[in-house]
Amino acid sequence: MVCVFRFRTISFTLLLAILLAGCKPGVPSEYLQPGELEDILYDYHVADGMAYADGNYAELAYRRKAYREAALKKYGITQAELDSSLVYYYRHTAMLHEIYSNLAKRLNNDAIALGATANELSQFGSAAQGDTATVWRSERSMAIIPQAPYNTVSFDVKADTAYHQGDKMILSFDNQFIFQDGIKDGLALLAVTFKNDSTATIVNHITSDMPYNLQISDNERIGIKRVWGFIHLGKGNGGSVPSQTLKLMSVSNMRLLRMHTTPPKDDAAEEGKSGSTGITPPSTMPSVSMRPVVPGEAEEEQAAPRSSASPNMPISVQQTP
Repeated sequence: MVCVFRFRTISFTLLLAILLAGCKPGVPSEYLQPGELEDILYDYHVADGMAYADGNYAELAYRRKAYREAALKKYGITQAELDSSLVYYYRHTAMLHEIYSNLAKRLNNDAIALGATANELSQFGSAAQGDTATVWRSERSMAIIPQAPYNTVSFDVKADTAYHQGDKMILSFDNQFIFQDGIKDGLALLAVTFKNDSTATIVNHITSDMPYNLQISDNERIGIKRVWGFIHLGKGNGGSVPSQTLKLMSVSNMRLLRMHTTPPKDDAAEEGKSGSTGITPPSTMPSVSMRPVVPGEAEEEQAAPRSSASPNMPISVQQTP
């Protein structure tokens, strides 16, 4: 009798589990399924790349529209059908973020297959000048969309004994936008808190498909206590763009690097030997540099971040003596 009761209990439990699994909500058939939408958005990115690769920016809008229409035709759907599906997914941001994350990984894998090297460090200086190590331990490819909580990727690293006085910190990543319309309103921040509790902060607006890197150097060899920052995508609607418009910032090859540097020579001591005096003491605060990787761009333009920031992400730059 006891065995019969247990058998019935187990059978009822299994039946209930099957019914619950069958009742799990899916994407309605009138909308594009997740795999279909991912493929279409991937081709959207390829279409944009083809439009920019032509080099004739006077006809950029025309070419981009033509290439995107060709991508939609490939899948046999209209722009209205794509828009209605995006409206649905924007109401289910977790599903949309998963699609975008898969898309970001595909774009990153394509870049590596075409010859991009995930560990290329030569752009940050000669290896002969010191050791370079990555301290980034999270995903190196990510998708950022304007909807919270998926609109910001943050990091916070506490320095350990591997950090040396005089280290340089570098935040580096490749960025690609997939936008239907609206202002490309990305923001990257890198901050370093030193052992004397002073903080150096640098901000870079992200508006183009290109590599970016932000650098902060401990030139006064105070020692680093903490490294933190974020990458953020604002809504950038400008008051006229519908909230369901496709907006994606694909970040790949994410790196947070710690570079040991060689101590500078004691110029004062050298000149003292020759009887010369009057050396100007160096600044008492660490220097900060920002250098987006744009061949030929003037150094002074790279070192001057814009003062504007996203209204929802207040930025402050403070130096505590």
